[in-house]
Amino acid sequence: MSVLFIGDSTNRGMMYYLIERVNKTLQEWQKAHDMKFYDNINDRKTFISYSYYPQFWISVNQRPTFEKALEQLLFRSQPLQNTGQTILVVGGVQWLNFNHLHIIQKVLKRANLSKIQVVIKSLGMGFHLPVNGVHYLSPVEVQNLWNENQAILNTAKQYGYEVVDTFIITMGRYKEFLQGKCGCHFHEVVKSKTSEGSSSMAMRFSKPYALGKYFNNQSSLVKLQAYASNSQSPYHVRGPINQVYSEILLSRICANDRNVAGL
Repeated sequence: MSVLFIGDSTNRGMMYYLIERVNKTLQEWQKAHDMKFYDNINDRKTFISYSYYPQFWISVNQRPTFEKALEQLLFRSQPLQNTGQTILVVGGVQWLNFNHLHIIQKVLKRANLSKIQVVIKSLGMGFHLPVNGVHYLSPVEVQNLWNENQAILNTAKQYGYEVVDTFIITMGRYKEFLQGKCGCHFHEVVKSKTSEGSSSMAMRFSKPYALGKYFNNQSSLVKLQAYASNSQSPYHVRGPINQVYSEILLSRICANDRNVAGL
């Protein structure tokens, strides 16, 4: 199976969560702003690649378009099967719009990959609080963001794409933003410290975010908490909100192939 991610740092957080979730350890972590490739996932049964988009630090007239970035990711991730064994995960905080989904459809058809599974990570509620030195959205802009998200969801349904609606999950969760200048992160990657108790490293769930089949018994939750506090893992991905929508992503993937998560 091949899982390709294209998007910003919030998409990257989902990718690293998936790697730790599947391998029960996270051996490598970088704040990658380019392309990354991992061929040692799930006992080498799963290939994962990632492309950072958009490259906001490059001037607009020189910045690679979404179409070119997606084409390059597909090309460098070859060989890929034109089946549900290839999964493309696209999304970010606020750059995505419904036109990008039309581009995805066009590029996949041109690359003879129209039968792969596409998962859209919808918009998120970052940058909506007035923080000194950080751009934030006005109430009108938040309403516009909601409308854009609805357009993305409708277009995804039209194309038969799966959706992880992070807008609904992140709305009003500002108290769980992690510190930093970005103002949009619900996760952080930390180095393992054997001196820290498992209670500080274990992942927790709140009742509003019960995830159905993954946590319908206590043993499933215990297993997740066990690998989250695994002192043998150099890194851990922390953050309950990122955890929730990453698990939803896994549920979309595992609906077709449960082997990807060893479930």
